[in-house]
Amino acid sequence: MHLSLPLLLALVTTAFSASLTLYIPPSTRLPNPAVLPPTTHATLHAHGPPRSTSLSRKNTFEFTDLEPGSYLATIHCRDYHFETLRVDVTATVAADGTKQDEKVTVWQTFRGNEWDNRGERRGEGGSGLVVEVGVGSGKEYYQMRQGFSPMSFLKNPMILMAVVSMGLIFGMPYLMDNMDPETKAEFEEMRKTSPLASSSNPAAQIQNFDLASWMAGKTTVGSESVGSGSGTDKKGKR
Repeated sequence: MHLSLPLLLALVTTAFSASLTLYIPPSTRLPNPAVLPPTTHATLHAHGPPRSTSLSRKNTFEFTDLEPGSYLATIHCRDYHFETLRVDVTATVAADGTKQDEKVTVWQTFRGNEWDNRGERRGEGGSGLVVEVGVGSGKEYYQMRQGFSPMSFLKNPMILMAVVSMGLIFGMPYLMDNMDPETKAEFEEMRKTSPLASSSNPAAQIQNFDLASWMAGKTTVGSESVGSGSGTDKKGKR
């Protein structure tokens, strides 16, 4: 089949030559983009298989011969996250088949949002548009094991309770010895009238338990202690 010359001219003039270049500039997170691994590549995905291109020595990704439509631009890298972009390519063709206008617009977009929810516009122009791509955080595949820290050990609630208890046990006698007589008498009176000091309180019974007398076999009768192995009364008579 032979095509006429006007039809061939129309096909040539309507050929789209829109191109887009994504550039990774140096930044605080990535001072030298040249250290990116050679497997770093970018894809443009619309319908069907995505278009892919590798990272060049100029730290760029170049896409040529883009047809009108909307694309999702994604940079795949082993070490860093990069922002995702929406690329809109529009072209106006006259009735005679000649191309009148061709425009490329790049927007920031986010995964999980609706496609019409565009973010900040990153660039707009004709063919040959160059757009800078922002660098996100680095990818962490391993979690660093934390070493022993004395501060984290002391922040443990159980350790704090033990330290406070030890301070009360060893510090209270020192405070009692340094009290003036009147304050000490008031403190002893408060202890006697306290519900915690009653004989029915198990903690008070444990505190007042005489281990030496119990081991010696003495029993308490009223306010007197009597030995279990003794046959004498309190006056020493048989």
